[in-house]
Amino acid sequence: MRRHAALLVVVAALGTAVAACSGSETHFNFPAPRNTAPTTSTTVIDYGTVALAAVSGRSTTTIDNSPGRAHLGGTVVAPEGAVPGAIVRVERLVGDSGVHTDVAPNPDGTWKLANVKGGRYRVRAWRAPDLALVAPQVFFLTGDETRTLQLQVAHYGGTNVSAAIAPNPPLTDEPANLVVQVTTAVVDTEGVVRATPMAGAQVTLQPGGNWAVQSSSSGFTDATGKAYWQVVCQAPGNQPLFALVATQSYALNLPPCTETFATTSSTTFTGRTTTTGF
Repeated sequence: MRRHAALLVVVAALGTAVAACSGSETHFNFPAPRNTAPTTSTTVIDYGTVALAAVSGRSTTTIDNSPGRAHLGGTVVAPEGAVPGAIVRVERLVGDSGVHTDVAPNPDGTWKLANVKGGRYRVRAWRAPDLALVAPQVFFLTGDETRTLQLQVAHYGGTNVSAAIAPNPPLTDEPANLVVQVTTAVVDTEGVVRATPMAGAQVTLQPGGNWAVQSSSSGFTDATGKAYWQVVCQAPGNQPLFALVATQSYALNLPPCTETFATTSSTTFTGRTTTTGF
């Protein structure tokens, strides 16, 4: 009953309020709506701290090969005099890279390369298939220098004979394996001296010292230019040995023979060691 009475009081109060407001306008001040766009932000990622994976290969350096104020020149000579028909290669080196220019000398062996930049240079000369300078001249050229070079080439060609023996040095009265290689030297079109194996060449051993050949003294080279023997050195010291190829005899560069030393053994008796040789 009490709850019902309270409800009647609230309804009566609302009716009174509505009656008081009749015949007049009531205004409510609502805030104006905001005309704002949603705010967005963009974060720029800094890739400067990102480690990059290594890539195989090598970097290249672009070398400035434009004209300069320095000059190079000289002559190409062999033991018998000036060399016509040679090639002079002038390389300008920057770091581990380089750029080169090939110059053809005059019939009297003189050559000239004008208006080059200063820097580090490497110069060599050759004439295929027989002449080459295997130790090029390396130097630093200042920006306005004029330098004259004499390029001395040497002869390469003909037959070369080399030998190896095992054991090294050979032991007296013990078998040793001997290999003799026959090659021909040729200067290629890039000035590189190359040894070409001579296959099928007949090689005959000619002892000049105390050597015994265990098989036939004559043999033929294989595809690698090598021929093989088993030999025995019969005396200590330097024992000459020669190889005959065609009609030319070549001394083989072999080490002196070494004596076979006596073997020793040790026997222990009650704390005392006795050494005997046999």
